[in-house]
Amino acid sequence: MNPLIAIRLIVAILAFPLFAPSSGAAAENLRSFNADSFEQIRAAHAGKPFVLAFWSIYCAPCREEMGLWRALRERYPGVPIVLVSTDLPPEWPKVQRFLAQYNPGPVEHWAFADEYVERLRFSVDPKWRGELPRAYFFDARHAVQVRTGVEPQWMNDWFARQLRK
Repeated sequence: MNPLIAIRLIVAILAFPLFAPSSGAAAENLRSFNADSFEQIRAAHAGKPFVLAFWSIYCAPCREEMGLWRALRERYPGVPIVLVSTDLPPEWPKVQRFLAQYNPGPVEHWAFADEYVERLRFSVDPKWRGELPRAYFFDARHAVQVRTGVEPQWMNDWFARQLRK
């Protein structure tokens, strides 16, 4: 891809939340993420590629990433995206407002439901220490690639590869 086009695409993706209409419909459907949820999510997506991404209302790069998730979901609708807020139940109203404001699009929404967050992180990845944003990219065989931070070009390339397989 031409580097100038890639830069323009990235700028457009990152600016999208500033101009997008907010929609609270998805934000109202938070599911409780507990120690068994990771395996439930993997089973629900068996044999298919999908992304499991963790974020928080207190994570500045996560705001940037929401517009990217929306753009990727629109461009690659066949690859499900599951977003999990690491914010606890007392923060869920703020999580819902955040999702309405930054509108990641039609993706699955979960939020941590246990104050013992270390157990929840360990159920996903024993090496994860809580850094955000963090995403797990599962191919159709569920081989996983883990990424921390916002990497628009890498993410776009990963999604495109899934459709070629």
